[in-house]
Amino acid sequence: MGILDLMVALGYSLARMLVAYIISVLLALLVGTAMARNKLIEAVTLPILDILQSIPILGFFPVVLVFFVGNLPKPFGLEASAVFLIITSLVWNMIFGVYASIKSLDPSIFDMAQVYSFGPASKFFYIYTPASKSALLANTLVSWAGGWFFLTSAEVISLGEEEYKLRGIGTFILESFNSGDYISFYMGIGGLILTILLTYIILWNPAIVFLWNLPLLNIKIVYEKLSSIVSMLWNFIKEVFIFIEKKITVPKVFSKAIGLFFAVFILYYLLNSFAGLLSSDIYDVALNFARELPTSLFHVSLILIISFLLSLGISYATYKSREMGYIFTLSGELLASIPAIIWWPLLAQIALASSLGPYLVSLIVLLQGAAWYLFFNIIIFGLSNIRREHEELAQVYKIKGWYFVRTIFLPSIFPAVASGLLSAWGGAWNATVVAEYVVLSGRTFDMGGVGALLNRYTVEGKTTEVALTALLLSLVIVIINKMVWSRIFSRISSGYTGE
Repeated sequence: MGILDLMVALGYSLARMLVAYIISVLLALLVGTAMARNKLIEAVTLPILDILQSIPILGFFPVVLVFFVGNLPKPFGLEASAVFLIITSLVWNMIFGVYASIKSLDPSIFDMAQVYSFGPASKFFYIYTPASKSALLANTLVSWAGGWFFLTSAEVISLGEEEYKLRGIGTFILESFNSGDYISFYMGIGGLILTILLTYIILWNPAIVFLWNLPLLNIKIVYEKLSSIVSMLWNFIKEVFIFIEKKITVPKVFSKAIGLFFAVFILYYLLNSFAGLLSSDIYDVALNFARELPTSLFHVSLILIISFLLSLGISYATYKSREMGYIFTLSGELLASIPAIIWWPLLAQIALASSLGPYLVSLIVLLQGAAWYLFFNIIIFGLSNIRREHEELAQVYKIKGWYFVRTIFLPSIFPAVASGLLSAWGGAWNATVVAEYVVLSGRTFDMGGVGALLNRYTVEGKTTEVALTALLLSLVIVIINKMVWSRIFSRISSGYTGE
């Protein structure tokens, strides 16, 4: 494979990521707004989102094969499948970010909108979108990394004998490694890393001023040009919808009928996708799930502890040194974005060296899928909670070292730690599907757990078992979230406010 193949593969993958991101932003704005402004939609949608965000990417394969590949022309259906799978790695925290932003708005804003007869489009473009901008940008860092992390799984869709490989950087790297073309393999890794870095530096980190001064990149000019193009497109869309709103009055009954139609349409396909569950041997699937669940629980719990300790250390170093903060943040964005399955061939020498090697690589993959959720929560939301007056008091009374960490640093960031741990918990469960089972250099490494079980069913082509196992896993995660994490979150949030 040559340079041209590499560039084309990177182009395909980047295009899928950008399309998936744009759709995710629009979905987040629409769904998050609807949830925040309508109690019925909120009551119905919140539990559904809890379940959906807990389903690992393999759990969506049966839906993808039935809905997209089965009903659409092959090339378009496969591309739609890949974009859909990437969206499932991007969209959830963005929806909740928009939802929380609009929920926290002053009610008087909506009273004023009513006084000035704002329609749905006016509210969306003049109230909801500006209010959600900060949350969307903050969540983009984690979402963008999550999309890259599961990119390879989206580009190689397989279920039993059905396998579809899309042209992209994930496929390029894996095929290079499997064919023994290590020059192309490392070229692919290098191209992927460079692409991820450039997207973060140019698109998502324009505030890192010291990078703007690099004469070869001229990042600030590039960012401003891209920003102006996006603004022009967005303003054009806004003007079109505002114009339509002013010229055409849509009865509320009609708009509700449209919403009901889409709800019934989605419900029909969901029921159709899971209809096969009734004919399967549910008892055997549930028994296998129960056997593997403790293994995955141990893996996930261990990773949360390691992620917590690492994130605290790195966050404290970031707090003490702004320069170190830039380095850690950019490094975290890069490491969190490297597709999960690529860690296996990248660390093949470790995995093949001894019987403990696969478990060590599995640990690293799980860590990449979980730790950075916690780290970014602390960096973006936690460090901003450390009050200036507390820092000044610490200087006056010469509070340093562990005593400063225990009395000021930790209490200030603990609300962000709580939400970060919850996100890391979900990220670790999703990462189990690529961390607990892999085929490498003709050898199968099965570390046990629900992720490994999903892979086994996938390899055997057991569509119903994959769907049912994914559903059982998501229900367990939601139950634990409601019974354990919500209580931990409320206690930490109320007990540690940094005041």
